[in-house]
Amino acid sequence: MKTRLRGLSLGFGVLCSVVAVTGCGSDDSGGGGATGGTGGSAASGGSGGSAASGGSASGGSGASGGSAAGGSGASGGSGANGGSAGQGGSSGSGGAGGNAGSSGSGGSGGASPPDPTCDEPRPTDTANANRVVGTGTPASCTEAALRTEIAAGGIIEFDCGSAPHTITLTQTLQVTSNVVLNGGNTITLSGGGNVRIMSLDTGNFEATSPTLEVQNLTFRDGRSSGTAIPLGTDTDGGGGAIYHLGGNVHVFNCQFYDNQCPVDGPDVAGGAIYGIGAGETLVVGSVFQGNRCSNGGAIGCLGTSIEVLNSRIQDNVATGQGANSVENGQQVGRGGNGGGICMDGRGRTLHVCGTVIKGNEGGAFGGAVFRTSYQSERSDFEFVTVDGNSIRDIPNEPNGAGGLYLQGTFVTIDSSTISRNVANYAVGVWVNEHGAQAPGRLTMTNSTVFGNRVYERSDFTMMGLAAGINIGSGADGTLTNCTIVGNIAQFASGIGRASPLTILNTVIHNEARNQYTPLNCTGSSYASPPGSGSHNIQWPNGPKDDMDCVSGITRADPMIGMLGDNGGPTETALPQAGSPLLTKSGTGCPTVDQRGEPRSEPCTLGAVEMP
Repeated sequence: MKTRLRGLSLGFGVLCSVVAVTGCGSDDSGGGGATGGTGGSAASGGSGGSAASGGSASGGSGASGGSAAGGSGASGGSGANGGSAGQGGSSGSGGAGGNAGSSGSGGSGGASPPDPTCDEPRPTDTANANRVVGTGTPASCTEAALRTEIAAGGIIEFDCGSAPHTITLTQTLQVTSNVVLNGGNTITLSGGGNVRIMSLDTGNFEATSPTLEVQNLTFRDGRSSGTAIPLGTDTDGGGGAIYHLGGNVHVFNCQFYDNQCPVDGPDVAGGAIYGIGAGETLVVGSVFQGNRCSNGGAIGCLGTSIEVLNSRIQDNVATGQGANSVENGQQVGRGGNGGGICMDGRGRTLHVCGTVIKGNEGGAFGGAVFRTSYQSERSDFEFVTVDGNSIRDIPNEPNGAGGLYLQGTFVTIDSSTISRNVANYAVGVWVNEHGAQAPGRLTMTNSTVFGNRVYERSDFTMMGLAAGINIGSGADGTLTNCTIVGNIAQFASGIGRASPLTILNTVIHNEARNQYTPLNCTGSSYASPPGSGSHNIQWPNGPKDDMDCVSGITRADPMIGMLGDNGGPTETALPQAGSPLLTKSGTGCPTVDQRGEPRSEPCTLGAVEMP
């Protein structure tokens, strides 16, 4: 599995050297082109250091965003059962707060999944469990007792008394048949910082059974290590809490805290869960916090479908850097893709709905999500918040996309907010081709791209491009009723495009910081508009300001306020009194707005319908 990293094509020429990069595993498919950029030196909102067992670590201070500085990350909780983990501070328009420090054993915890927005499959009913761990006391709920019941398979519950109870493992629990394990919201399974917690290894990449289903459990301090030397160069090193090769893993109402796998390497992913093969990883109503791995700080997969519903993926870290590559037929590189999720492989889908992906950090591409595809498979995001994620500012390394990096896939983003993410290039959403067979496509509707920014040099100049959305060479896209506001970069602060883009009923107001022509948008050449379309509005409009983002676009200050809770599952930004958006002019409008409120025809431009 390989891709090609080429220069960021925004009409300014090639900006980085050509290297081969790969995702989070080792598929054998040939690659197409992905655009990229090299990092420069700048102040970054760093993450806090790792604390000793039970200790807390303070989050780093966030880089300044516009006129408001990013907040400092609060310290992580302490204690064996985990205190409340801190979160990165939020900043003003364009600013992103520092990530919270990832504390040691027992450090993370306290975060909750968002209120359910998306339809969920029902977990298996365990009322008639055929296996029970324990006889009513904590002392009876031992590692040996649990191992015996899992080996037998079936539906398993715990009888350990009413108080919370932790089972600390000395060896990984091996699953070989269908297992449903319900912890009743009182059981924690811990790897003690030494061992992976559970493994379902069929030995067959194409196997679609058995299924491991976990419910109402906490997974803490799992740690995996691969068999290859050096560590991180073989796929069996991923999945600090749960690993599956073939088969399926279904997760309902669980928490994953401070699980980890090797810190660098091209073929290792999933600090909490790593899925390989033809099955699926399904996550519902769950929390991933403080997990770490070379790629995919929380979740990784190679050739496996992922569905994440009504969950929270927060403060996880892809610890590698420099991306992955193939040299002489061998996987090399140190990873760093996908601070929250890293997905790689053909013939599989990614579906994220009603989920918050916040404060995650990567070292290469995709601070929140990295996904590479080979046959234009689907990647769907609905009612999703992608906020305050980052790619570390590493000089002379290929990196970008603090939010979403999506390659060779048909992407839909609906009723979602992508905000306050930070990277060197293409910060909010970056969509690329992956060869002629997988051109890449973005369809974004009723969504807000707000306050994303590139890193700032010590002399307060900006060094990156395309803070909002970047459509790479070979890809295309359509934006309908979107709000692209408050993004900050040196050039192409709102939209960068090297391929066809259609823009409809959309608001574009961003800040490009350079001494020549501030570019809100740029196309495949310096002088060409990035898109076609109608009923759009663009600002600013001064003597040094750039070309129209769309031919014939209206130039006016849209007077958009700050992000906030204005109803609906995601934050939005409303037009203020006197805004020209209040004079409805959009046509071909969606039936509802980002919040789910009905739209009129003609409709309000942007993501939110106004009275």
